[in-house]
Amino acid sequence: MVESLLVLMIFISIAALFPLVYGALYRTEEQLDPERRAEWELFILQLRKEMHLSHSLQITEERITFVQGADLVSIEKYQEGVRRRVGGRGHEIILQEVVSIRFYSCGSLLCAEAAFENGEKEEAQLHLYRGEAI
Repeated sequence: MVESLLVLMIFISIAALFPLVYGALYRTEEQLDPERRAEWELFILQLRKEMHLSHSLQITEERITFVQGADLVSIEKYQEGVRRRVGGRGHEIILQEVVSIRFYSCGSLLCAEAAFENGEKEEAQLHLYRGEAI
């Protein structure tokens, strides 16, 4: 009888802790998902490189346009992503699952903010080099 009560008490204790452990593991798994962060970092690295090689930068809320070589390049929000176009043609998705993206000038910096479908928000600031107009 005492053994049965002891086993029942242990079982109830473990059953009570299960939702807490499951919730903690789920939150940890969400935080450890590096894919979104890596995609954002690659986007910023590419944007930084393109800014360095370009001139005549024009910034609007959801689009940046600049001249690179002889081509007019634009990076803009398109459906659930951000795409890169050259000469008004092409469709290269460079950032996915984006709810909104905002480009704006903050002093001598280009600032970018993005909100993703999973609720994450990212922000970056890029230094503008000589020859770039805002």
